[in-house]
Amino acid sequence: MGKIKKWMNRATLKAQFVLSFHLILLYSLLATLLTWGIVITVNWFFMPGALNPANYYEKQIPNILQFVNKKEDALLSKDAKNQVESVIPLKGMDYQIINREGQNVYGSMSTSYIKSKRDLYSQVNTNIHSGKYIIKVYPLFNSKDEVNGAIALRYQLNMASTNPNIKWMVALVTFVSLASPFLYFYLFAYLFGRRFSKKIERPFNELMTAAKNIQHNNLDFSLSLTQDAKELSQLLHAFEEMRKELKQSLVKQWQLEEDRKDMTAAIAHDLRTPLTIIHGHTEILVEGSKRDPERLNRYLHTIYTNTQRSIQLLNQLQEVSVIENPGFAVKRESINISSFVHEKAGEFQLLCQKKEITFVASISQEEASNQLYGDPQRISQVLDNILTNCIRYTPERGEIAWNTVIDHNEVIFEIHDTGPGFTLSNKEQLFKKFYREDASRTSGHGNLGLGLYIAQSIVKNHGGSITADNKETGGALFKIVFPMGKK
Repeated sequence: MGKIKKWMNRATLKAQFVLSFHLILLYSLLATLLTWGIVITVNWFFMPGALNPANYYEKQIPNILQFVNKKEDALLSKDAKNQVESVIPLKGMDYQIINREGQNVYGSMSTSYIKSKRDLYSQVNTNIHSGKYIIKVYPLFNSKDEVNGAIALRYQLNMASTNPNIKWMVALVTFVSLASPFLYFYLFAYLFGRRFSKKIERPFNELMTAAKNIQHNNLDFSLSLTQDAKELSQLLHAFEEMRKELKQSLVKQWQLEEDRKDMTAAIAHDLRTPLTIIHGHTEILVEGSKRDPERLNRYLHTIYTNTQRSIQLLNQLQEVSVIENPGFAVKRESINISSFVHEKAGEFQLLCQKKEITFVASISQEEASNQLYGDPQRISQVLDNILTNCIRYTPERGEIAWNTVIDHNEVIFEIHDTGPGFTLSNKEQLFKKFYREDASRTSGHGNLGLGLYIAQSIVKNHGGSITADNKETGGALFKIVFPMGKK
């Protein structure tokens, strides 16, 4: 039974229907046979002789005929009525004495089945069937062996008529015996149907509840997969996958909306300062400061600097738009790592000198290829963003070190500074769009919190990785890994 249950849990609905139907038939048959066996056992062992068989009265006919053969046509006299009725069991059998003309002389039944002399001779020694009754006609001979009349015996072949004292019980047992196959079939069909409906009711109720949740924009739920039927399991699995995809889509949509709000707030915040400065200095120039050459040059320089700052902010936004385009891809070409590092190190050396920061660059190589296949402009952009970040937060007379390790399969750029480092609790947020760990440290530098995000996007597009952490000795540590790649 356990194996059948496990198989039904994995079977299709069609297979379960077919198996359930066959089980209903089998259980109905077994229950019917058991019921009949109980009835027979009770009658045979516990009530022997209490019930007369259906042919009980038919078995009495030989004794009655023996009496008839002794009396012959003497039975035609009404004086013999008492003798006849003492032989015939009148509780379940009726009789009729008929003369040679086919007329009823006496008897216990009023219905005449023989109405003429011709009927008498044609029906003698035959059986007459009338509804539920059987009528047997036997001749009565005279002393010359001539048919002088007949006796008709009427009885039924059923248990109710042969047991008149317990007729209601016999009728009930007979009804139960005959109706038990149908009763059991209905019973087991109801039980199996109820069990089957419960199996499919739970997943369908769960689906309806899930649909209502989705209708009310609630996707924070999960559907428990069922093993009740293959189709239901597949349906729930498909619905659950749809819910997950829909939730991811909505989360992305919400995230885009949050990014849009953050971008608007960041642009408004970072552009307000330079534009206010430009506006203020322009008003002063318009009011007459242009007559003072020294003041004019200083104001024009301030306007130029803040204009460049505004352009830089807009360029960052444009860059984000480019790298987030689905069609964005880096253009790979062969890059001589040593030459590339030497050239970029020279650029950063000049930038660090302005802030009196010590800049150190080194290359470690162990019999590996000196060629990296990637986009030199994009990789240069990554390094610009990282090292500019380091220069921004490294104090004067601090130090920035850039170590390049060339391996057989990858090139690793490790950049660390002696700045304040990162807040450990915010490390996971560093590469998110518009994230700025401390707004006070970024104000005045034209920073929207996009530099690290752009750097990470470019590195991932190369198939590499980028991480940020704090050194044990203090300061920030960036690790950028590019696969050597192929043409």
